[in-house]
Amino acid sequence: MKTTYFVALTLLATLMGTGVQAQSRVMSDAGYYGEIAYTPIDVNDGLAGTSTPQAARFIIGKDLDANWAVEGMYTATASKDHRDGFNASINNYGIHIKPKVALTPDTLVFARVGVTRSDITASTGGARTGTDLSYGIGLQTNFTKSVYGQLDYMTYFDKDNTTAKGFALSVGTRF
Repeated sequence: MKTTYFVALTLLATLMGTGVQAQSRVMSDAGYYGEIAYTPIDVNDGLAGTSTPQAARFIIGKDLDANWAVEGMYTATASKDHRDGFNASINNYGIHIKPKVALTPDTLVFARVGVTRSDITASTGGARTGTDLSYGIGLQTNFTKSVYGQLDYMTYFDKDNTTAKGFALSVGTRF
């Protein structure tokens, strides 16, 4: 059921991105962008090991200039990691500053630094909710003038012997 939900959500986001891309050719680029990512997040509670729920991450951002952006992020578990004795789910939201540097005209390296509010539910330790510093680094490349892809690594939560971090593969569009 959750896999079907994740596939439907991904398909919907792709279709929405296609519409935004078509509109962006008519309208001028206002510096806004949106991303959807697939991210298996490693959740470690310090006791039972690591669980890796599959999550979807959504980002809405605004370029402040060529080297800085600000982003709002929401991440939700799409499918739990069903391990014997330990499984976890995570939902979080946050705001980040994104410094970036162009390596080539179509490729850039970036970082994210901000705060994230995380709700982590683990089968062995109950629930953890808290706000923590979140940070990451990544690489972005343009596919077209308005569509791009990214690979990044983020640490979402690292507090009270509980960590949540992982790689994400995303596609984004400018509008």
